Amino acid sequence: MSIPAEVNVVDERVMSGFPPPPEQRVRLDQVYTDPRLTHWYMQHIREMSGTADVSSRHGSIATLAEEPMDLDGIEVSDAEGNNWKLADILTATCSDAILILRQGRVVYERYFNTMKPETPHLCMSVTKAIASCVAAGLVESGTFSVDDKVAAIVPELAGSAYADATIRHLLDMTVGIRYVDDVSDPSMDGSRMCRIEGVHPKLADDEPGSLYDFAVGQQKEGEHGEVFKYVSLNTIVLGWVMERATGVSVPELIRTRVWNKLGTEHDAYIMLDRAGAAQLEGGFACSLRDLARLGQMLCQGGQFNGQQIVPASWLDDVRHNGDKRVFAAAAESWDDGRSYDGCSYRGCFWVCETDDHTVFSAVGWLGQRVYVNQEAGVVIAQFSSHPQDLTSIKVGHALQAYEDLARILA
Repeated sequence: MSIPAEVNVVDERVMSGFPPPPEQRVRLDQVYTDPRLTHWYMQHIREMSGTADVSSRHGSIATLAEEPMDLDGIEVSDAEGNNWKLADILTATCSDAILILRQGRVVYERYFNTMKPETPHLCMSVTKAIASCVAAGLVESGTFSVDDKVAAIVPELAGSAYADATIRHLLDMTVGIRYVDDVSDPSMDGSRMCRIEGVHPKLADDEPGSLYDFAVGQQKEGEHGEVFKYVSLNTIVLGWVMERATGVSVPELIRTRVWNKLGTEHDAYIMLDRAGAAQLEGGFACSLRDLARLGQMLCQGGQFNGQQIVPASWLDDVRHNGDKRVFAAAAESWDDGRSYDGCSYRGCFWVCETDDHTVFSAVGWLGQRVYVNQEAGVVIAQFSSHPQDLTSIKVGHALQAYEDLARILA
């Protein structure tokens, strides 16, 4: 595999002017039609969408010690055994920012493509891992159990695909549901969800007005727990369950149970749909350094900034109890399925076990990532905004590259 030609996703004319001329304006329902618009949008979410604040920036900041290293020219491999220089990978994948921690110290930090240290960047499905951290605390406090039925907490779902699903099924993406999580085809469920969120053009006036309404209309297909099927709507339902069980909104749950305990230093927020429901499947935005703090907390068994934020037992379960069988059966049909040998999905994290260590990662569309290798003491936080058709570096390839980095840094 050769390194793809550099893709320029930055266009300084986008949203330039007071006001910008019509041809340079960004419309919310067009942000994923052009890589230049996508790049701008991922760093300017709050200017386009309804959001709720989850920031704790008024509290004391947890300092990140620094021990800089020049890693630009270091060589790592991809899943096919090809060698890359780290700087070339970052260029090829249109990276906006990357930060690497070794034993809690910042050894490498870079910003590209107009990204700044204080800029909140859309995390996409890394948001799901934050949902997991909130759910972990609620399970520990006895608010609910992972074996509780979803519809017992949210009765509105009794006639849907989620009627007899458990919270564990939501967390592990093993809900039996007739759903295609494809955002490129307007007829598919993933695209319908994007229309509800406003980032795809609306096609009909009678489409559901809320993500929760959308969940109520889903149909069951197959049995729960038997197939790994990545469905972003599952995490939306998880948010609904957490809100109904606690009487507290998702943004407030994130703020009080996770984010304000990390000693963060910049703004953070989560997107809302048109009815005010939090987009818990992919709508969280924060700065790179604060994302790295989240990763370091995970690396330290849930402990950070002088307190236990996520139960260590929850993260041990994530690392070791994923169902590799159901995951492997699903991966057989993927173009890069072999890149996931030995992997699983547990508690909203992608997990890969080897003979001497276990890596768990939060991964988001278009190149967002938190990589955690506890044995090596290495955490990697990354933001990107690469075009949708840039498939040269898939999740498995990036994982292998970061595995090499962790081995070198360890």
